[in-house]
Order: sequence, then C-alpha cells, then structure tokens
Amino acid sequence: MEKKISTKEILAGMLGCQELIDDLGLELKNKTLLECFEEVIERARRDREYSRDYADYFSLDDKLIAAKRLELETIAEEYGISEWQAALFAIVIELCKGEDIRKGQLVERLKTSFISYLSIEKDLRELEKKFLIKINNRDCISVSNEVIDLLRENKPFRKPSYEGLSTGIILSKMNRLFHDYDEGNSKLLLEELDNMILSNPATSIAKTADSYRILIEGDKIICPEIINDYLNSMNKNERMLFYALIHRYDYYNDDECEWWDFRDFYNEYEFDSIHANFKENKLALQRMEVIEYANIDGMSVKDRFRLKDEVKEKIYADVGGLHESTPMAGLMEYGTITQKSLFYDQDVQKQVKTLESILSAERFNEVTKMMKSKGMRNGFTCLFYGAPGTGKTETVYQLAKRTGRDLITADVTKIKSYWVGESEKNIKELFRKYKRCVKESKVAPILLFNEADAIFGIRKEGADRAVEKMENSIQNIILQEMESLDGILIATTNMTQNLDKAFERRFLYKIKFDVPSVEVKSKIWHSMVPDLDEEQTRKLASMFNFSGGQIENISRKKMVQSIITGTEPSYEEMVEFCREEMIGNNRQTGNKIGF
Repeated sequence: MEKKISTKEILAGMLGCQELIDDLGLELKNKTLLECFEEVIERARRDREYSRDYADYFSLDDKLIAAKRLELETIAEEYGISEWQAALFAIVIELCKGEDIRKGQLVERLKTSFISYLSIEKDLRELEKKFLIKINNRDCISVSNEVIDLLRENKPFRKPSYEGLSTGIILSKMNRLFHDYDEGNSKLLLEELDNMILSNPATSIAKTADSYRILIEGDKIICPEIINDYLNSMNKNERMLFYALIHRYDYYNDDECEWWDFRDFYNEYEFDSIHANFKENKLALQRMEVIEYANIDGMSVKDRFRLKDEVKEKIYADVGGLHESTPMAGLMEYGTITQKSLFYDQDVQKQVKTLESILSAERFNEVTKMMKSKGMRNGFTCLFYGAPGTGKTETVYQLAKRTGRDLITADVTKIKSYWVGESEKNIKELFRKYKRCVKESKVAPILLFNEADAIFGIRKEGADRAVEKMENSIQNIILQEMESLDGILIATTNMTQNLDKAFERRFLYKIKFDVPSVEVKSKIWHSMVPDLDEEQTRKLASMFNFSGGQIENISRKKMVQSIITGTEPSYEEMVEFCREEMIGNNRQTGNKIGF
C-alpha cells in the first residue's frame, strides 16, 4: 500500500533538504493539539468589525487551508477527518465556547450566504457522525464536554467502538446515548443504536431484535425507503420506539409508557403516523407481540403501553433475565418462622383450618387448576380484620409455616414516596417481583400487606391534591393486580371502616378476629405463662378482657422481672402487671374496632 505523503514532506522534497523535513517534523511534533487549533483560529479570524456585541467573524476558505495546512493535517489525522472539516471544527469550537450556536449564527459569523453554507452542511454531519459535535432538532450546534475535556489534555476524542460488547454494556451505552441525546439528531441516534446491535449479534439483546425481525442479524443499516429492507425489518420509527422502550424500562424502571414520552424522537409527521397506526393495531411491534397495552384503573388503556414480559426476558437473558440477584425485600423463608400454638374461638378456628387446608401445596394446585378450567380468577385473596393483638398477623406467619410457603411482607412506608410518580412505580415493581417469585417457586409464596388500611383506603372522589391523586392511583393499581393475581395475597387491618368497598369485594376470604372468649384466653394465658395453674389463668381471663398480644406483653414483663430480681413474680404481681396494661390500653385513642 502506498504511503501517504504529507505536505511538509512534499515541500521538503522539492527543496531537496532533509534538514527541512526534520525541522518541520520537530516543529510540528512540539505543538500540542490546542496550539494547532489556536493557530488555525488566529488565521481564520477576521479583523473585528464593529457590532453591538463585538462578535468574532471567521473565514473558511482555500486561503486558510493553504496557510495552516500543517496544523490542519495534524488535527485531521488525530480526529480522522478531512483538513476542511478540521478547519470547520476549529471554528465551531471557538464560536460555541462551551454552549451552543444556531446554524443561522454560524452563517452570520462565516460571512457567507445561506446557500453557500449548505455546501458545508455535509461536513457538519460528518463531524456529528464522529461524535465531535451535536446538532439537535432545533438546528443548534454544540461540542460535548467530553470532546473539550480531552482537547484540554491534548488528546483527541475517538468515536467509541461497538464491537465485542456484552448485553450489559450495550444497555449501559444505550442509556448513555439516550441521556446525551437532548433533542439531538434522531437519525444519527438510531444509526448508532442499530450499529451497536448489529456489531454484537451473539448477545441476547441482538438475538431478541433478530427474532422479532426488528433487525436482521448481519444486515447493514436498514434503509426504510428501500422496500426489500422494509420487508426484512421494521421501519426506522418502530425501531426507535423499540430502543426507547428498552431505555425507559432499564434506566427509569418505567414499564408503562405513554406516547408523549417519545415525541422528541420524531418529526410531527412521523409522530402522527406511528401514533395513528398504533391506535389501529397496525404496528409490526404489535403484530409481532413485542408490545402490549397497559392496564390502568382496571382497564386496558390504548395510549399506554409496555414491552411484554417475555420480550424483556429474552433481552435480559445474558444478565440473568429479569430475576434480581438479591432476595426480594421483605422475603422470609418459611423454615425460619418459629412455630407457635394459636388459640381461637370456634368460628375463627374453623375458618383458619379451612384456609390452611386450601393453602396446602397439593390442595391449592388442585383448586386453582379447577378455577382456571372454569374461566375463573385463580388468585387467592384474604382479609383478616379485627381488634389489635387478636392474632391476625401471627396467623399469616403460621399459615406460611404450616403450608411450606415463603412469606413476603410489603413495606408500605417504602412504597409510598413524596416524589411524583414514584409510589405508583414502587407498587408496580412490588407486584412484578412477586409475580416472578411465584413463577420461579415450586410453592407460591404469600404476599402480606400488614395494616392494609394505610394503602387499601377509601378512594377520594374528585381528588385535586397531588397526594390524593397518588393514593387513588396506588389503589387502582392494587385493584387491577388483585384481579389478575396468580398467587396468594393476605391483608390485615384493625380498621375495616377505612377500607374501600372495591377492595372488600375482591377479597375471596374474610376472617374476623374478635377478642377471644374467656375459655380461649385461659388457654392463651396457660400457653404463655405455663407456671400459672388452671384457676389462676381462668381468673385472669375473666378479670381482664385482653387480646393475645396484650397477654404476650404481660408474659414478657414477667420474664424481665424475674431476670432483674432473680425470683418469679407472684400471682398478685401478675395482677398488677395486668392493671398496668389496662391503664396503657385506656390511654389509646382513635377509631380502632373493638370486638
């Protein structure tokens, strides 16, 4: 291959002087990139003409190229561009000064007509393809901070290579491209995304694009104007939507998008066209079942949509699918739950036993299979309600223990957020993770909402305040999830009057936990304080209308007292503990239900 001869070598050769070659080479070698840019700018700058802002004006012509050819050659070689593009690049950097400049301003500063300017627009696009400049949809030109920072260090910016990337790195780079987009050139953004996928055909994200004919493995960048390419792959507008949906899911954890989220990626005609085709179910993304309508407030809303879970599974296959590497928050394995004896009145005992039988692994599978065959909802939803301390929460724990089911407790305080939209995302994410746990578990875990009135409350009519709208939205999401539940959800509450009627209707089983009878309380006393005789436990059960939780408090006080004094408290001291518990109970305020 013939070696390219530089201008300095041609000049030196014509003069026949090797020393000149060496001197020119040394002189240029000692110049930094910044110095080369400075010399080009000084030569290109015209005398300042009087104006209100004393603006700089520049000449971009053959005289500049001839006068500063050595410097321009250095810049061109370092950045992989032509000498003319190097001169244009230097002028753009100087004019932008870390901000942006409109095309009209560039025309004005170059003292050229707009028609003449059109001849250099191709060079601007080439600089953009090298990632040296950005041109957004408003025709504003800018130079990225990364390019400037490297120039400050006398290092050229290199366009990133997309070969040899993993799915994880592709997702990271995709997020960066979208983050840096800022209403930039959507055509260039799409080319970069396509190149990244096509350069790494072995990755799960590329295989997914190939399987749904979004991009065909090994193809060149698809040109939607060529009918054969259009038939082989989706058109550019749908490809952009596919990538943008991945970005929103991966970066923002947003799994329900609306069309407004993507408006900046299309011109007005493209946006109206793809939106209209979506409404008529004509998109290839719909035909190939890549996207689906989202469910809002229990209804399918056509202007909200998402990537289907099976598509996301394929995309994320290389990075473990959608399964999180860390255990789900609030997950308690049934083997870690301490087994306890619980005592109920006859009616409650019967209902709890029935529920325990249904939730046993063998019977539960049989029942859900039958419900599915009849076209009925197969999710199990249960509400435990009643006075505080009557064993509602502990019953859930013991049901999990006895039926061999792990328990996932929803943290309501973490679900609710002050940030707009975050609470809704949190509740969606909770149910998404629960669905995954159900899918991956041999025995479906139980999802527990403890003190559910904090999140299952009555929806506000005509909600105007942001907090009210947020709470209504959360409740609507939960209602929809309960409709499509494939698993077991149990909610507990002390205040049934605060529950929305729509929630009450969706609970298949409802068990009321009353304050236990004297007989049951006697058994609880004996279970928790076994050194009391039968007469003493009956007396205490008759004297004090305590729940199991209050009796447990007294048993703990007894233990603390014995540790401090070294002697077991007497029966009289136990009665005093009970009176203290009653005083505390009388101080309670609020509308909690007492049964």
